Amino acid sequence: MATHTAIDELIGRFAQNPARGTAPTDFADCEALVADLGFDSLDLVEFLAQIEGTWGFTIPDEDFTLETFETVGAVRAYINARI
Repeated sequence: MATHTAIDELIGRFAQNPARGTAPTDFADCEALVADLGFDSLDLVEFLAQIEGTWGFTIPDEDFTLETFETVGAVRAYINARI
């Protein structure tokens, strides 16, 4: 199981919302990657590649959707279901 801290540190590398400050590492499950944290499409692609590299699994094309990775909680659940 991946820790919240490890996942949040990865999310923090991509979060661009200036209201949150720099590289936050404590995210709520309900925070949306795009709407709340400022991810753009390139960020999402790079973020998912980092997930694959960090936790050693491949994300299938059919899972590569904004709905699958909409919130921090969804990301945590996805990663933990695959490792």
